[in-house]
Amino acid sequence: MSVTNLNEIDKADVLVAGLRKHTKELPELGITTDAINRMEELAIVLRQKDAEVDELRRKVTLKAHENLELIADLKAQMLIMRKAVNARYPQYEWIKYGVQDKR
Repeated sequence: MSVTNLNEIDKADVLVAGLRKHTKELPELGITTDAINRMEELAIVLRQKDAEVDELRRKVTLKAHENLELIADLKAQMLIMRKAVNARYPQYEWIKYGVQDKR
């Protein structure tokens, strides 16, 4: 959970708890029970959504590592094949086999 979101959720929880202790005074402040319930509900939903975001971040990190491994394997395979062509044919024929000369 992001620190910013966690801090805001904690502040909302403390505020809700404090306001609920003084419900008789709240109408004077223009604060309704519905508004407190809404704030409490928003904190709960934010906590759930933030957990979902964290899970998605973990999945993205795993997928990114998988891609890095695949890229490394692909490069290794291409190197083997390019070397085979380079060793067998003169440089001017490499392009026929898809080997690009980057010199």
